Amino acid sequence: MEDKIKHAKELIEFAVTNYPRIAIACSFGKDSMVTVHLAREVDPNIKVFSVMTLYKPKETFEYLKLMNVRWNLNTTVYMVADSIPHAFQGDSLEVRILPTAEFNINAFQVKTQTGKELYEVDPDECCRLLKVEPTKIAMKNLDAWICGLRNTEGRTREDYQEIENKGGLIKVNPILTFTEAEIWRYIATRDIEPHPWYGKGYRSLGCETCSDIGGELERDGRWKNTSKCGGECGIHTQRLK
Repeated sequence: MEDKIKHAKELIEFAVTNYPRIAIACSFGKDSMVTVHLAREVDPNIKVFSVMTLYKPKETFEYLKLMNVRWNLNTTVYMVADSIPHAFQGDSLEVRILPTAEFNINAFQVKTQTGKELYEVDPDECCRLLKVEPTKIAMKNLDAWICGLRNTEGRTREDYQEIENKGGLIKVNPILTFTEAEIWRYIATRDIEPHPWYGKGYRSLGCETCSDIGGELERDGRWKNTSKCGGECGIHTQRLK
């Protein structure tokens, strides 16, 4: 595992050297926390941003705020919402609230027609509005970004590369070849406090409404019992610039 750690840091160093306008996307799941920890050992001042939704569990909000203070991350949070959630209020976070009009209109139309929520009827559209579009805003002034994607997480992540170029935006995946066991070993040996939902049996964390326990692969609990099961929100599959 030490070779993988060394290689990950070399990828991060290459990225921050060649792309000054760079940031880490952090979901505050286990893989993101390992990636942030590695990156800050290379560049303690690297920018961190997070895209949150109102459907995230309250534990994610609380954990984000806790780790933001503990690690002095200066995280910028992007969120489609009418106001800043109570858990994020205070001086430790910069929260950028994004317009809700398009989401509200779509959600209202679906609710009127089907009696169901948008995430139940069209999870891809829900993810586009609450995750992909906010990520595009976060990427607007960046040349590159770093994330905690791994190719053993699920069926949709097997073919990614360590360095990718999508429309001129560079994405760096420094922990791409880490296994789930290696992620937990890193967390244990660095005394990193994990998100509390892992203690409940979750292996991959997303919105509370669309995350479940169980599955052969880590992401099998995401969007369970839908055609999107184990899939992607779109951040890693769509052009962001």
